[in-house]
Amino acid sequence: MSRLVRSEGLVLKSRPFRESSKIVAVLTKSSGRIEVLARGARKPGSRFGASLEIGTEAEFIYYERENKSLWTLSSADILNSHQALRENDKTLTLLARILRVLHYISHPGESNPGVYNLTLSVLNAMELGTLAGLYELYLWRITSLNGYPPHLDEGCLVCGRKDPVYFSVKQGGLLCNQHAQGQEAVTLSREELSVLGELLNVAPSGFNIELTPMLEGLVRRYARYHLHADEKIIA
Repeated sequence: MSRLVRSEGLVLKSRPFRESSKIVAVLTKSSGRIEVLARGARKPGSRFGASLEIGTEAEFIYYERENKSLWTLSSADILNSHQALRENDKTLTLLARILRVLHYISHPGESNPGVYNLTLSVLNAMELGTLAGLYELYLWRITSLNGYPPHLDEGCLVCGRKDPVYFSVKQGGLLCNQHAQGQEAVTLSREELSVLGELLNVAPSGFNIELTPMLEGLVRRYARYHLHADEKIIA
């Protein structure tokens, strides 16, 4: 038995299937990540056109069948192609990194509107020319949206002291000098702490700060640790 489903979604990746078709991974707004078979998508003049390019936001209609993990795509109507992001090497590389992480953290049947909307906001910011620090902003926020928000305002996580200067990736927050002993904690200046706070709160289109190598490394280690990813996923 099958049913027809309509959902907004974002193309994460695709791969050839047989001579003329594609299997496409899509993050849907309502049903999490799905895989659909687009029959004839590789033929010249296919009805799917450019709707299956990575980073394309579209409305998908597909047939969902019981006890199947691969469903049949009926149509895909483009809402926002984000074509400009695929025409520039720098933005294409950033787009691919973001979608790789998104594919890793998304799962069938598990929708996360916060992550979905954040991703669209980041892609829109990229189209406006905002690139500096955007990957780190994305990693910082999706880790928070997946249940691991960094604690930056509560003082030392152990004693509550209000002048902590260390950040612990493993503990997910700030530590004072005393409780940072023996921990793999990074020393932070007030300016660096302020940047981490901005990563959590500012609109993606309003952030354009080149992070120091230390802060870049901290954000990526934090995301890898709490999302259980390796450097192949989060470079």
